[in-house]
Amino acid sequence: VLFCAVGQSVIGLLMFGCQPTGPMELSLAEQAKQVRSGICESILVEATPLGDGDLEVLRDLQGLHTLLLDHPDNRFSVVGISKLAGLTNLKHLRIRGKGVDDEAMGQIAKLKSLRILNVPQADVSDAGLARLADLPNLEHLRLGSPKVTNAGIEAIGALPALKRLHLIDIPVGEAGLKALAGMKQLESLYLDGAEVTDAGVGELFRLRPELHVHFEQQHHDRDPSSHTHDP
Repeated sequence: VLFCAVGQSVIGLLMFGCQPTGPMELSLAEQAKQVRSGICESILVEATPLGDGDLEVLRDLQGLHTLLLDHPDNRFSVVGISKLAGLTNLKHLRIRGKGVDDEAMGQIAKLKSLRILNVPQADVSDAGLARLADLPNLEHLRLGSPKVTNAGIEAIGALPALKRLHLIDIPVGEAGLKALAGMKQLESLYLDGAEVTDAGVGELFRLRPELHVHFEQQHHDRDPSSHTHDP
């Protein structure tokens, strides 16, 4: 995948193994212009915090497949997120920062082509997660939100295509683990900051002994795919 985040001269250097020095990231507007020109299909903005008004340049950007808004100080609301509705071919969306609440999630759920959604600093409740049912092709979900309960986990458990799930600081109880265990297509489960019991974990592995599981970024000792991670 060719990102628009660096200028074309820098792309040439990267192709030949050279590493650019200094700040090389193009602005969101410049990257959007390159997508419209067919130069690339992916946008990465990590050096600059963005807000609702910045997203105007993304309206109806149908050639965009990957959008990564990675600055931790991004501040969005449903007003800005609604401007993404015309990204009809978007497959991968990552938004760091604040503003992905229930209303914003409702707008994200209109992106029917979405396969990967990464919102580690979201503020969604169970009602917002229920909107994910509108994303039949979603395969990978990474989510952090202090408002999610086991009811929200059950909504996630109903997603038909989800294969990889990473939940951050969400109190996944025994009922939530049972709902996740019922996802026969689920291949990997990462839980950071989860409030799970030994009994709940034991039941999860009884129901899904082949499931690849991480707790706090470490393999569980029952994980059949466990291996040593490099430090």
